[in-house]
Amino acid sequence: MEFLRLLRSESAIDLRRLIAMAVIAGLSNAMVLAVINAAASPSAQNKARLAIMFVTVLIAYSISQRYLMFEASKEIERIIHRVRSRLTAAVRDSELAEIEHIGRTRIYNAISKEIQALAQNTNTLVAVSQMSLLVVFATLYLLALSPIAFVIAVIFMSIAVTIYLGRLQVVNRAIQASLGAEFDLHELLEGILDGFKEVKLNAARSQQISDDLLEASLEAAESRVTAQSELTRNYVFTQNVFFLLLATMVFVVPLLSDIASETIVKLTTAILFVTSAIAGVVSSVPVFINANASAGNVMDLERAIGAPRRLLSESARVGVPTPAFAEIVIRDVSFAYGDSDSPGFRVGPFNLAFKAGETVFISGGNGSGKSTFMRLFTSLYWPQAGYIEVDGEPVTRETVEAYRSLFAAVFSEYHLFKRLYGVAPEALAEVPDLLALFEIEDKTALLDGAFTTVNMSAGQRKRVALIVALLERRPICVLDEWAADQDPLFRRKFYEDLLPMFKARGITIIAVTHDDRYFHIADRRLHLEEGKIVLDLPKGEA
Repeated sequence: MEFLRLLRSESAIDLRRLIAMAVIAGLSNAMVLAVINAAASPSAQNKARLAIMFVTVLIAYSISQRYLMFEASKEIERIIHRVRSRLTAAVRDSELAEIEHIGRTRIYNAISKEIQALAQNTNTLVAVSQMSLLVVFATLYLLALSPIAFVIAVIFMSIAVTIYLGRLQVVNRAIQASLGAEFDLHELLEGILDGFKEVKLNAARSQQISDDLLEASLEAAESRVTAQSELTRNYVFTQNVFFLLLATMVFVVPLLSDIASETIVKLTTAILFVTSAIAGVVSSVPVFINANASAGNVMDLERAIGAPRRLLSESARVGVPTPAFAEIVIRDVSFAYGDSDSPGFRVGPFNLAFKAGETVFISGGNGSGKSTFMRLFTSLYWPQAGYIEVDGEPVTRETVEAYRSLFAAVFSEYHLFKRLYGVAPEALAEVPDLLALFEIEDKTALLDGAFTTVNMSAGQRKRVALIVALLERRPICVLDEWAADQDPLFRRKFYEDLLPMFKARGITIIAVTHDDRYFHIADRRLHLEEGKIVLDLPKGEA
């Protein structure tokens, strides 16, 4: 099982001590039965001694069971912390193309929902382990009472368990199908939230998405009903087997051996004790199937992402000066979506040079490859052919992080963090002046290293995002359709006042734009069509 494999590979607990405590818990639980049976016997003598034994056994059970529950809970939380930290670090160290291929929903579910499901099943695991040992010791107690009863009980339980495990494969398939349906459901819900505006503006789209949601929800429900139905059949079957076992103890065993009626009562009590424990084990099977599926999803994601190159605690130092550059040269760089068997849209090859301090505009229609080019230029996508040079030195896998530290960016699909991460403390003093410069000082402010709000209009949020980019103090600022959400007055201010100010500061500006009336501001303009640069116009011709 993936769940047990995960626990075994990650656990640092002393298993011998844990197993010893589990044995004590199971044995003491079975001893409770033996002591009570002995005390209830009409021929029992010295009941005070039996009472002391009962209290002793009860104390041993309480101590061992409490230890098991506490240590298991503590250890599973340690394991979850290690796995979650490792997954998060691996996500951080992954490349953008890998994350896009795996999918945000799968990553989020594994790190949050699936790992949480593992945490919730810890006590069930301990309880099942203890009940399983109870079954073993109670069955040995049957052997002490009557060897024939022991043999019959073992045969009955073996048949029941074999048939139950065989039917369990059907249950497992049904639960896996329901988990897949729930995953589809989560993707649809995520789409509704991400595309809420589009959904509200199109009643037909809204209705079709709702239909898909209902279908996915119904499929998940039906899969779970199927699984529960199979589990119910198994449960009823095992109960009937144990009822037959009880009847055998009462009606058949006395015919096969000369056994006292007092012993028959003890056998019946022991069988009821065993039946109760096995019923607990059987009822926990769905929990284990879910935990196994969750563990499998977590381990699959970890294999897909790969091991992190560094731990979460190993962070880059904030405020370390970024390297300067004189020229970046792109040589024969190309990239294609899809794989080698079915390649999709291709961009490149690109052969360009960017000098420090330049302001370069990039234009082109939708789907011309502008965003892909920007991701290649910033090395968020690794070139499938060609390479990038910085002052004559090729960018390699080993030096790519230093290369990326040249850039601050506001992409068309950006995320605005409320807290200022990755910004040197001394840069925070600029925030009030920058908020005033960008005319949003009345909309938000900086308090304790975080903006008081980022719940603003799209244009205002982009202004805050650009302020954050400037606070990073990187030599290159990449802007993807930044001015598209600005009002006409501030758009003019951006092109005619802010960009020249940034250039005066020595910042290299690479901006995707469609504002042809401001093309003259740039030192150069690149124009893309169908993934290729068809124009490279200097200032005056842009």
